[in-house]
This record gives sequence, structure tokens and C-alpha cells, in this order.
Amino acid sequence: MAETLLSVQGLTKRFGGLVAVSGVSFDVKKGQVFCLIGPNGSGKTTAFNMISGLLKPDSGAVQFKGRDLGEMGPHEIAALGVGRSFQQARLFPNMTLQQNCEVPQYIGSKTTFWDALFCLPAERAERARVRARAEVLFKEVGGGQMYERRHDYPHTCSLGEQRMLEMIRILALDPDLIMLDEPTQGMNPVWIKETLALIEEIRKRGKTILFIEHKMSVVMQISEWVVVLNEGKKISEGTPDQVRADPAVIQAYLGE
Repeated sequence: MAETLLSVQGLTKRFGGLVAVSGVSFDVKKGQVFCLIGPNGSGKTTAFNMISGLLKPDSGAVQFKGRDLGEMGPHEIAALGVGRSFQQARLFPNMTLQQNCEVPQYIGSKTTFWDALFCLPAERAERARVRARAEVLFKEVGGGQMYERRHDYPHTCSLGEQRMLEMIRILALDPDLIMLDEPTQGMNPVWIKETLALIEEIRKRGKTILFIEHKMSVVMQISEWVVVLNEGKKISEGTPDQVRADPAVIQAYLGE
């Protein structure tokens, strides 16, 4: 039985009179590809934002590797080993693609203000290490197709390329858990196929993946376990086949 990496217990979030997430619980096992699905407005992204520290829950708890994340900020949670993407690519427009993938590595920096100010050996060594790791990731991830473009800027990239860059940037953090918010949104079939291959590549690196997805075809291809939300509540949980056959899911999610 795989160990639990992430445990979500009774998570609840209200915005005024609206209950966006209500008493949601689930466990993500180490090495699992875990999918959160549901209709628009079902609370998926709100749950993601609470797990990653962007929102504080009104009640409930989130534990990662046995540690309570309740009082931690997003940077502290990221430093523990949680990397995430967003529905819209959030890249630094005035940095090159490689520089975008260097930034997250500094979250665990041991150099001081004075090291950086005077370019002391510790700072130079760290900068060289960060640059080298980014270059290695550009060579390895996605068959190296972004390597020759690593000195370009994000605005020159297609949506699919920006999504690939986001995943390279997450891997630069070297997280244990990777959270992807609708990674295939707006993509054509070619880039959907590329993205699914990339997620499989990341899984083979030993990473645990928690993702939000609307396309049932994508869910069925790569998920090992699925939780379904509707109107902020969990209505189903199980393997993709079990969830697809659940009458509550058919009615609420598929509209049949």
C-alpha cells in the first residue's frame, strides 16, 4: 500500500454566502496520478488554491508528508516540495525561457544578501548550479524540443510551448507533488497528445501528480484515481471506470 503524500480532510471555503468547497476529503498516494474533476464552479480550483496556500480554508486541514500546511504561505509550501501551474500560464514576460526556469530554484537558496551584492564565491557557485540544472531540464524534458529556444522570451511561444515551459519550471523546483490546473485547456489535439506524454514522462521521474481536467478522454487515459466535485461537495471517488459509471457523475458532470 503506497504511503499517503497529501491528505485533505474536511476542507471548506466560503465567500460571503457562497460555499465554494464544503467538507471535501481525499488522500493522494505517493507516485499516483490523481485527477479532480467536476462541472464549472464545482470548487476544483478553490480546493487547489487552499492546498497550495493561496487561500486559507475556513475549516478542515491539509497535510503534506505528515506536516500541517494550515499556517504556511505559498512559498513555504513550495519549499516543502509542492509545485503547481495555473489555468493561465503565469510566466515572467521580461525573462528568457531559461531564466524563468532558474527562478524557482532560488526558493532554497543558502546565499546571503552580501554574497549576492558582492558576487562572492557562494553566490557565483549557486548561480552556475542553477543555470546548469535549467539547461539539463531543457535538454531532457519533452525530448529537448525547447532547448534551442531557451534564450527566447515567453511571448514568442505558442500556448502548448508555454505549458511545456511551465512544467519545466515546476520540475526545476524538484517537487514531490506536482499540481496542474487544467493542463490541456485551449490546446489542439497535437498539443494535448504532447502534454499527456509529458505528464507520463514526469510520472516516470517518480513525481506524484494531482491535476484538474475537464476532458473525460484525458482523465480516462492518464488517471489512476479520480475525485468528482459538484457544487463544492465530493460526489464520487474511485478509478476512472468506476467514476464514469457512477449515476451521480453522469447526471452532474456529463449532464446525462
